[in-house]
Amino acid sequence: MGPLMVGLLLVGTVVVVAVLYWLKPPPRRMVVPSKLLWDRLLKEKRRSTFLDRLRWWISLMIALTIGLSVAAAMGRPEFSWTGGDIPRMTIVIDNSATMATRAPDGFTRWEHAVALARGLLEQGSVDGEFLILDTSGQAPSRDSGDRRSAFDILDALDVSLGASSQFPAPIETDGPLYFISDGVSVDDAPAGAEVLSAYDPADNVGITAFEVGSVPSAPLEYQAFLEITNASLGPKEVSIRLSSAGQGGLRETVTLAAGETRGRTVDLSDFDRGPVRAAVTTEGDAFEADDIAFSYLPVRRRTRIALASPGSVYLQSALAEEPRLTVASLSPQEFDAGVVADLYIFDRWAPEEAPPGPALLFLPPNVRWLAPTVAVLTSPAISGWDATHPLMRFVSLEDLRIDRAVRLGGGGTNRSTDMDVVIGTTELPLLIATEAPQKIIRAAFALEDSNFPLQPAFPIFLSNVLSWMMDEQSAVPRHPGRIEVTLADAEVTDLQGGDVETSQVSGRTVFVAEEPGLYTLAAGTRRTRVAVGLTDRDLTGINASAFNAADRATASPAALRVVGERAGGSELWVVLLTVATLLVMLEWFTYHRRWTV
Repeated sequence: MGPLMVGLLLVGTVVVVAVLYWLKPPPRRMVVPSKLLWDRLLKEKRRSTFLDRLRWWISLMIALTIGLSVAAAMGRPEFSWTGGDIPRMTIVIDNSATMATRAPDGFTRWEHAVALARGLLEQGSVDGEFLILDTSGQAPSRDSGDRRSAFDILDALDVSLGASSQFPAPIETDGPLYFISDGVSVDDAPAGAEVLSAYDPADNVGITAFEVGSVPSAPLEYQAFLEITNASLGPKEVSIRLSSAGQGGLRETVTLAAGETRGRTVDLSDFDRGPVRAAVTTEGDAFEADDIAFSYLPVRRRTRIALASPGSVYLQSALAEEPRLTVASLSPQEFDAGVVADLYIFDRWAPEEAPPGPALLFLPPNVRWLAPTVAVLTSPAISGWDATHPLMRFVSLEDLRIDRAVRLGGGGTNRSTDMDVVIGTTELPLLIATEAPQKIIRAAFALEDSNFPLQPAFPIFLSNVLSWMMDEQSAVPRHPGRIEVTLADAEVTDLQGGDVETSQVSGRTVFVAEEPGLYTLAAGTRRTRVAVGLTDRDLTGINASAFNAADRATASPAALRVVGERAGGSELWVVLLTVATLLVMLEWFTYHRRWTV
């Protein structure tokens, strides 16, 4: 509250209290049998007029003091009686990930840093200007404020597990500049800054790499690559556990020397499809954020393909090159509703009823479960393709030519409002993807009427189709913090299925993941998984500090002396409220004793 508002509040309080005391209730008229007794009472009243006025003034002063104390306390004034004469001060506090390391006394480096910052603020003048900044950009403003605002900003800051931290620059100040850090992630303070060390050596073993992928020589076999680093100053015995869908998976114990990094591959043959969690534990681990990592295991069995076509050399040759497929080639006459497959491919033909699984169709005829064709086009213009769609991953169609295609209309029992135009435009879609009730990819042209199967990207396109249809996308690794994914208007869920708050920025979905986990983004037919973890050697290395252990006390003797000699002081509003409370009690006592009115 500004000085002007406080002044107006004080004046208003005086006026209100005075008016209330000067107001007199209207006299009551009563009929009595005799006024002799009342005349004698009035004579006695006139003899004590001076004492009554004195009692009235004492009551008024007490009421004014109570009102003014409460009004002044609303402005939260402060005072100090020793030191506290620094008029301007700037404090930069390091809140990078390694500041979450637990010190030997049980508190984290961050908690030590905040304590140092609060000690510095208490040295400032009560009417001084203070600026609080951090290395992760959480501070709301670069404008100086009063000491109370500086305390509020400091209390709102927290450790950021995101990988990006840097000293804020430039900083122009005519007062002292303090930088509080552990010297691990950020050590580039300007020469004029007083540096206070929050570093203490600590033990830590963390996961510095974790990835699930197929074996190059056997695409149906998957393995996990796991890398563990011992950032402690001594050897550590480490317990490793890999689990999937709540199962035990793998458990083993290894011993790592100080500073040793060890990588290994783990066969995932016994793991089920779904999230894979890696965890390490060791005695005395002081930094828990890098002890867990996540990835995703796609489907591992052969995919059964039912190809119904009057004859397509292109499709049969391309599918034969995929070692993870079992292909059953059928003519339209041989196909019936009893054919069981994981994926159905219909070339220039489609059954009257929708298949029980996902389907890829090239120029299908009009059937009731598909949107009908309304026109035949010759050499349609290819206006572009959606390079962000999973079907177009690593696919370029610069030289694509289509001699004949059809224009799709509306309707169909499987018509979905969540339709993605992968090739073409909404006015002239040439390849669309839907997901209701089954995933369907429909091309408005036949392979024989284009040069698509002759493109180098065609086998890649078919591989993307299989991955998208069977939901085989690998998880994208990200660090905790603010995460942007090139997928517009997506809904984000965590590993437990809970919804995560999102925002949209330039066609990207943005969400915040404070802790390691596996997140799924879904927008229409598209789905992307993001594995959030602190798999980074630089962050695991919590002892790679620019300071020594002794620097905790000697990084900046002058600044540490200031922290040690805490200025005496207090918040005046607390005193004012205490005075008001005592006066209320005194007024209650004197009123019942008839000493005041």
